Amino acid sequence: MSLREKKKIETKNNIFEVAGRLFKEKGFESTSIDEITEEAGIGKGTFFNYFPTKEALLVYFGEQRDEIIYSLIGNELATVCSTRDKIKKVLAFLAENYEKDKELTKLLVFEYIKYIRFTDLKSDEDKKRRYRLIKIISDLLEEGVREGDVRSTIDVKKTTEILTAIYLFSLMAWLKPESDYSFAMDISEKIDMVFKGIGS
Repeated sequence: MSLREKKKIETKNNIFEVAGRLFKEKGFESTSIDEITEEAGIGKGTFFNYFPTKEALLVYFGEQRDEIIYSLIGNELATVCSTRDKIKKVLAFLAENYEKDKELTKLLVFEYIKYIRFTDLKSDEDKKRRYRLIKIISDLLEEGVREGDVRSTIDVKKTTEILTAIYLFSLMAWLKPESDYSFAMDISEKIDMVFKGIGS
C-alpha cells in the first residue's frame, strides 16, 4: 500500500471516529458537517471527497458497525447446538448489539432504508452485505435439513423469507418510541414459536 493510500484510509477513519463521537454526544441532526470537519482538522472539500452527504457518512457508520457484529457471529455459530438455537443465537446476538444504543440504531436503520431504495448495487460486495443475514439463515436451515434437525419437507427459501421478515418486523416494532422491552428476548421467543412448526 502506497503512502498516499494509507493517508486516505487514515483520513477516512478519522472522519468516521470524530463523527461517531459527535453523533453519540449531540445526536445526528444536531451535528453539522462544519463541526465534524473542525474536530477532524480537515476542510469541507476533504470531507466531501469521502462522503457526499452527512447521511452517506451515517450509512458508512452503520456498515462498519455491522461488519464488526457479523465478524463476531462466526463465534456464535461455532458451538454444537440445534438449528433452532443457532438461528436464535444469530438473531439474538444482532438484537443485543442493537440494544446497546437504540437511538443510534434507529438512525442507522432508517437512513439505510432510504439509502437502499435509491441506490443501485454496484458491486458483489454490496450485494453480499445486503443479503448476508438471508444467506446465514438459509445456510443454517439447509444444514438443519441435511442433519435431520429440520423437516425435509420445508421450503428453505420460503422459510428463510419468513424468518427474515419476522426479524425485520420485530426490529421495526422495537424501534418505536413506546416500545420498552428486550428485542433479543422478543426475537428468541418468536423463533421458538416458528420452530414448533418446522422442527423435526
